[in-house]
Amino acid sequence: MSGGPGTEFRFGVNEISPEADWPERAREAERLGYDTLATTDHLGMSAPFPSLVAAAAVTTRLQVATYLTNASLWDPEVLAREIAGTDRLTGGRLSVGLHAGWTGSAGTAALTPQDKRDRLADTVDVLERLLTDPGQRPRPVSSPRPRLMLGVGEPEELELAARRADTVVFIGASLPPGKDFVLLGPDEFAAQVDTVRRRAAELGRSPELNVGVKRVVVTDDRKAAAEALRPSLAPHLTAEQLLELPTLFLGTHEEIAEQVRHCRDRYGLTSYMVLSAHLYDFAPVIPLLRKG
Repeated sequence: MSGGPGTEFRFGVNEISPEADWPERAREAERLGYDTLATTDHLGMSAPFPSLVAAAAVTTRLQVATYLTNASLWDPEVLAREIAGTDRLTGGRLSVGLHAGWTGSAGTAALTPQDKRDRLADTVDVLERLLTDPGQRPRPVSSPRPRLMLGVGEPEELELAARRADTVVFIGASLPPGKDFVLLGPDEFAAQVDTVRRRAAELGRSPELNVGVKRVVVTDDRKAAAEALRPSLAPHLTAEQLLELPTLFLGTHEEIAEQVRHCRDRYGLTSYMVLSAHLYDFAPVIPLLRKG
């Protein structure tokens, strides 16, 4: 992405409530200046593609995306049809995010982590073939196909993302078998980013880099907020480490804007996805980063 100060950033909101009012949420996201409204595609969540069509129907510029589709839940050919049809119905505003799926996730618990990674790689191949085939129907509006985002949380997922993704989504956490999410520390996060950027550069590629933001806390005391979050969210990290993470935004709106700039400079991140619970908390940061 390119342009003047602030224009290189993109901001999205990920709606994870299965009972969300999608038209209303889409109108608000567009009004507040977000670029993208996304949905998580897992069992127990709202059906992704009808939700995104409903969002696009009441907006004019808002992009829509799956963030992220569990590739192990889908037959790739059926998924290709859903993507192409949704891209047509949204006027070419669809991006498709894929992930291998977490260990023990509903519907895929019998699969090993390697099985899931293999399914993801196969799905990427099938989607590339079908969505760029001129004879395939329905045809997507986007050319050559809708934007492909690939989520990475584990080291084994980095190579595929570097080779194939238009946007690499850094989840910023791992999910060990039988455990809760474990936030990556700043050095671990930086190592993943560096691996992807280095490998992509070797291949002559420069994918957009995105991160999923887990919390936004507006406060005039960043350090105290980090200390308060640490016991439940990341007891293995120090408060100072939490303040370095691109997955947590803590501070005044001005401090959060500066944190976004810091994450761009340190990690190369230009795309951010916040949870719908933080739709209003983060919104005032957007114009601060888009001042010319």
